[in-house]
Amino acid sequence: MKKFFGKVFPLAGLCFFLIVVETTAQSLDTFQERREAVLKSLKNAELKERGKHGLPKACARLWNNPKDPVALEYITGILDHPQQSMFDFPGVALALGKFRSSFEPWQIDSLKADLERRCIEQNQFGLAGFLGHGTENHALMMWTSGYLFGQYFPDAKWANGWTSRELMAEMKERIRKTFENVYRRGYTEYLSTTYEVVMNFPVAILLEFAEDPEVKAMSEAYLLYKWSLSSLNNFEGYIIAPYGRMNTEQDFKPDDNVSATSYYNWLLWGWGPSTNDVNLEDFRDRDRAETSYAIYAALSGVVPDDVFFQLANGREVPYVHKSSASTFGHYGATTPHMMMRTVYRDSMYAIGTGNFRWVPGGDYADHDANPFSIVWHSPDRFNFINCTHPYWYSDGEDKGRTPDTWDKGGISPFMQTAHHKNSVIVLFNIPEKDPWIETPSPAKWAWRDGHAGNLIRRGMLRFPKSVDQFEEHEGWIFLREGEVYIGIKPLKEYYVQKDLKGKGLDGFNIIKSDHAQTGFVIEMGSSREFMNFGAFKKQLVQNRIAVSWADMTVAYTSSGNDHLKIRYQPGLPIAAGDTLPEHLVRKGLTGLAESVPDVEINRQPSPHYRNWPLIESPWIHMDNGILKIDNGQKRLTVSWQGKYPKITR
Repeated sequence: MKKFFGKVFPLAGLCFFLIVVETTAQSLDTFQERREAVLKSLKNAELKERGKHGLPKACARLWNNPKDPVALEYITGILDHPQQSMFDFPGVALALGKFRSSFEPWQIDSLKADLERRCIEQNQFGLAGFLGHGTENHALMMWTSGYLFGQYFPDAKWANGWTSRELMAEMKERIRKTFENVYRRGYTEYLSTTYEVVMNFPVAILLEFAEDPEVKAMSEAYLLYKWSLSSLNNFEGYIIAPYGRMNTEQDFKPDDNVSATSYYNWLLWGWGPSTNDVNLEDFRDRDRAETSYAIYAALSGVVPDDVFFQLANGREVPYVHKSSASTFGHYGATTPHMMMRTVYRDSMYAIGTGNFRWVPGGDYADHDANPFSIVWHSPDRFNFINCTHPYWYSDGEDKGRTPDTWDKGGISPFMQTAHHKNSVIVLFNIPEKDPWIETPSPAKWAWRDGHAGNLIRRGMLRFPKSVDQFEEHEGWIFLREGEVYIGIKPLKEYYVQKDLKGKGLDGFNIIKSDHAQTGFVIEMGSSREFMNFGAFKKQLVQNRIAVSWADMTVAYTSSGNDHLKIRYQPGLPIAAGDTLPEHLVRKGLTGLAESVPDVEINRQPSPHYRNWPLIESPWIHMDNGILKIDNGQKRLTVSWQGKYPKITR
């Protein structure tokens, strides 16, 4: 924020102006301060984009000036734009709910007429309708908005012949059964760097403006679950992996594409050391359009409970939590326990790992999941490590999908992990041939068909060049960032590439171990746990590691005397009893392929994946349709045992 002051100084009969530029450090430490800063920065934002990214800016202009003629004209005409899409519906629903008195009667009539024509299941005659399904975020944008359109216009003549009462009843039931399924199974666009925020803001709009108490209860129950996940899996604004649909890597100082959910996290929870470094111009910049989704959250009157701010900001650490995500299914009728997550959150760092079950060959963007991350306290642009095997992106014609594509996620059915608190074992067991030739999607198969008979055999990690120290010592790789320490033990020969260029490579070094069977042992620590970095290194080289490649078993005794043991489960066996969506059944698929190892922690076997909870942590528990939140100061329960949820505080 800059202010300019001018003062006249006479000198030898002359006058001149001394211009002083004063930069004031605006605090962005709280949600309310960040919210107001974003909305005020958009007072005169240009509205030259399609509605997908222009509508939230237009609504922000109305927040600053409810009679802004430019914003009112833009919103009134948005549904006639040649690129109008389903992404426009929540913005129109918000504008009509929050700023309806700003519009002239003829403008309301114009919007009503446009919406009446769009009460259709799919695009017809160039129109985008709000009765389709699509992916999870698509469905929620359409149905939540469609419900509100019926409420706003009770006498509308909808294109499909429904009355507004019938439209609202249909949308309410779709939302009900989807949210109930989410409460029992989870969802697949899990903490996505793009779609997590897109799945949340339409529901917040519905919660704010719906009049039906049952619809409000469903919306609130859904958001309480999603805020639970967001806060538990937040480390200073970074989404702790594993998570789904990583369209864009997380970046606190982006030079081009931005992570939509990162800016949503910044708005809600802040970015730790980088909170006050955010460039508010990013919310106006057309080249960083995905920041626009966070604008909806800034406009919303729906604010998370205090308990979530406390958890997101790490006031309750250290802790371990487990959670589970599902595959895709229409109306949330899906197969649970696709992603079994384990996260350790310390005040200075966090580790997130998982084991997975697969739709054979992949389905619904499985390839873009991020299976592993380590993150630490730092003001640097990048403060994380990822680990994977290059299964998906290897030799297709798409230059954005190569063996070194890191910015779109990277996951493999031949990577399995054991994780306890600050220690992890990662194992790779890569066969010669692809097990899923031309299955199930020809488009995805094309990315990897050139190496189908000779899979790339490689386990690899990337870490930022900005770390304060990087050493190789007695077979270990040691990293230090401030008072955070990281030890990485490659289990076979490796090499470090320091000169790779491109998205996801700039600013990173890459560790690669080119073997069919390989892996890493990783342990983290800090000055709170060790006297200094030297003591950390000395301890780790003494810790016991036992490896048997014959039966793919590795055991590690950590510095805290915890015993981790993993036995890799080969073969990708198909699980019995899984319920798959119809489009997969038609392709002959009968169940999910398991890439789940046998793990022992302190000689006790880990629970079977079918017993993995939706959320298990010291303060938040969720399973079997019941969410319990209790941090010792506030107690909140959602019970979805009947048709609608019951929320008690």
